[in-house]
Amino acid sequence: MTVIGIDVSKWNGNWDAHKAKAAGAQFVFVKSSQACFTDQRFGENWQKAREAGLLRGAYHYLDYTKPALDQAKYFCNLLKEDPGELPAVVDFEQARDDSNINMPKSFLRQFVEHLQSNGQMPIIYTSPAFWKTYGDSSTYWYQFPLWIANYTLSAAPIVPPPWLSWEFWQFSKKGPGQLFGSEALDIDVNRFNGSLEELHLLARHESREILSERIVAIELRLASIEKILEQQSLPFVSASTSEDSLLQEAETGQEAVVIKDQALVRAGPFSALPSLGQLARNDRVEIVESQADWSKIKSPPGWVENSALQMPLEAVVDNVEDEGEYMVCRARALNVRSGPGSVFPVVGWLENGQRIKVLERNNGWAQLEAPKGWSMETYLSPA
Repeated sequence: MTVIGIDVSKWNGNWDAHKAKAAGAQFVFVKSSQACFTDQRFGENWQKAREAGLLRGAYHYLDYTKPALDQAKYFCNLLKEDPGELPAVVDFEQARDDSNINMPKSFLRQFVEHLQSNGQMPIIYTSPAFWKTYGDSSTYWYQFPLWIANYTLSAAPIVPPPWLSWEFWQFSKKGPGQLFGSEALDIDVNRFNGSLEELHLLARHESREILSERIVAIELRLASIEKILEQQSLPFVSASTSEDSLLQEAETGQEAVVIKDQALVRAGPFSALPSLGQLARNDRVEIVESQADWSKIKSPPGWVENSALQMPLEAVVDNVEDEGEYMVCRARALNVRSGPGSVFPVVGWLENGQRIKVLERNNGWAQLEAPKGWSMETYLSPA
C-alpha cells in the first residue's frame, strides 16, 4: 500500500482536512512559520488536521532575514504546546542572490542543532539540485531523515549524497487540489517510504522506545559509514560471544572454510554496511585481520561474519569469565559514549544481544568495561 500525504500553507486557502482524509491522505505537513513570523493559516490548519485524524508534521521555511538560532527558537516555541505527531521539518530551499553558498548550510546546521538540543530529530526538506549547490555530502547530514522534492515519472526520486534513502517524497506539486480539500487548484502530494504501520511508529504518539532505538540505529549507521569513507582505523566494538568459547584474533595468512550456503562480504565489520559480494559453502578464504565476530578476507576483499566460517581448532579457546556484573543490550543498536550523558561524543556501539561487563552506574547511565564508555541503562538488562 502506498501511503499518501499532502502539505499545506496559507496558499491553499480555506483547507478542508476531512476531504483530504476522505481522498486517502494519511498525513499532512503544515507550514507553521518563516523567519520569525507564523503562517497566516497555521493555527486553523493545525487544528483541522487533528480533528480529521491526519498525522501532522509542522515545517519551518528557513530564510536569511533573521538569524538561524532566532528562527529555530521561534519554531520550537510555536510548537511547544502541540508539537504534532510527526517530526518537525526544516524547509531548506531558499537560494541566495549573492555567491555566498556557504551561508545557507551554516544557517541549516545552526537550526537543526538547536532542535536537537531540544530533544528533536528534525526532517530536512530539500531538492536534489538545491542540495547539490547549497548542501554537501558530509555524513553529518545522514542522521537527519530526508524529505526530498523531486518531480519525476521515475519509480523513485533522486537521493543526493550523503543520504542513501528517503523518508518522504514530494513527487508532485500539481496534485488535485479540490480533491484534497484545497481552494487552490494544485496541491503538493507526498509519499511515505514505508507502510502505514511504520508511519504510525514514526509518529510521536507511538512507542518512545521504538523511536529511541531508531535514532541510535541511525547514529550507528552514520558512524559506520564515516569509518569507511574516511578510512579511519578506529577500534571496533567487540560483539558478544558465546558462553562456551571465544574466537581469538586471527593471524595474517590464516585460512578458513565457509560453512554457510551464502555468506555476504561487507565493506566493514558490521552487518549494516553495504554488501560487496558473497561466498558459497566450502569456499576457502585467507584471513588478513580479525575484529570481534568479523574477519577481513583477502579475496574477495571485505569482511565476513565469523559465524559463516569454520575456524582452525587452534583459534578456539575457552572463554573464562571473571567475576562481576554483566548485562545484555536489548536495543537493536546502542551508542557507547565517552561519558554518562547524551552530550558526550559517541566512541563505539553495542548490538542487540551483546553481553558486556558493567563497572558502575551514574544517573541512569552504565559504565562499560569493553567497549570502554557509557551507555543508557534503560536498554540494558541483567545477563
